[in-house]
Amino acid sequence: MLTYLDLYKRVRGHVEKTASPAVQQLIADYEYGEGEDLDFIVSLAFEERIGLPKTLGEQLVTLQDDYARTGDYPLPLSERTRKYLRKYEKL
Repeated sequence: MLTYLDLYKRVRGHVEKTASPAVQQLIADYEYGEGEDLDFIVSLAFEERIGLPKTLGEQLVTLQDDYARTGDYPLPLSERTRKYLRKYEKL
């Protein structure tokens, strides 16, 4: 299974390739102030209607399920992001 940081980098790379320059700048500004936040980048992808490859969606769900099972790092994704992922699973 991918680590939190590995998955963040993959999702971020995908979003940056498909996002507008304004969204790319938003990501850079957010990271400058807040660091690498998987919840932020996934929420942003859904809000901007940037489709994630099926494998990334599955890996995000697996990471969240692993967190729920172990209660260990990484921090859980927000309820909003979990709803997005559950919808994504059904597609």
